[in-house]
Amino acid sequence: MRASPGCKAVLTPKESLPGLLDSLRPAYGLAGPVPLGEQTVFSRVDSAGQLKMDYSSTMAPPGKLFLYPSRENILRFRTEGESAEVESFPAETAKTLLLGVHACDVHAVVYLDKVFHNDPFYRARRENTLLVAINCTEPTPFCFCSSVGTGPFLRAGEGYDAVLTDLGEHYLVELVSDRAGDLLRIEGEAVGENVWRRKAAREEEVRGKITKRMDVEGLDELLLRNTEHPVWSETADSRCLSCANCVMVCPTCFCHDIVDRVDMALTETVRFRHWDACQDQKFAAVHGGNFRRTRAARLRQFVMHKLDYTAQFDTMGTVGCGRCIQWCPTRIDLTEMAKEIQRSPGEKPSLAR
Repeated sequence: MRASPGCKAVLTPKESLPGLLDSLRPAYGLAGPVPLGEQTVFSRVDSAGQLKMDYSSTMAPPGKLFLYPSRENILRFRTEGESAEVESFPAETAKTLLLGVHACDVHAVVYLDKVFHNDPFYRARRENTLLVAINCTEPTPFCFCSSVGTGPFLRAGEGYDAVLTDLGEHYLVELVSDRAGDLLRIEGEAVGENVWRRKAAREEEVRGKITKRMDVEGLDELLLRNTEHPVWSETADSRCLSCANCVMVCPTCFCHDIVDRVDMALTETVRFRHWDACQDQKFAAVHGGNFRRTRAARLRQFVMHKLDYTAQFDTMGTVGCGRCIQWCPTRIDLTEMAKEIQRSPGEKPSLAR
């Protein structure tokens, strides 16, 4: 299966890739997965030799790390007497070659594209980032990407510039965008039907490693009819710590707060935004009350935003990476909560959102 019909594809030895990538510096900064103790993290690197392309998962998703940072300065206000001056912080325009992004995280970037398509800071980074994906070979026990159609291999040519597939001693390189074709002058063998068959076999092999599954058919309506199901309060009251780990590691969570910080002289104010979390008790506090005061209400909000609300961006909010399960201190599993509702659905009227 080709990532995109008509794209250029070559079969190239793995050892040829680091030299090519390093030759692109300093025009492009390199970033990708690197080992850190027993984990793998996405980081900027000085050499492609530092990359660890055969990783399983990372705690922090690459899309949020490099396109939607946890804190961003937006404006500066200066006042002096009766005069005031407003200055916008410049958008980041450094070019980045972001390598080794799994299919689920590419889909998450496409989701963020829909959220921030009018945001100048996000758009500048996105336009200056060349995204080279790699098809996943080692899913975790928490992954359920195959249930929501986001992995383990990329199928549509949207959201990335090139994709690698590990075929033993070689990478199958598919150059999807024109800019990838212009920049990545990769030499290798022409790709025939035998290589596409090897890729298809590799995908089936990886797909067979995914053990967590979820039936998403009709889940939207089912969850809406079960906003008062006991699974929300039972799970929240017994296991949820409201720590917001699930939100912080989620590659599609985009909520943020806007803050003005004034200096001690009261002459300069910096306005910045930072990630916020629906699991924080103060998130839904408004004048006169809090419309998600209980942990159950906050947990339901997170789960339904991931598994329901497809009307928001015409797609599910989850990409099935399983990070929210893996990094939850008590291993709350949104797929098991959905299955509990599927096993014993109620028919109570839905709450207003």
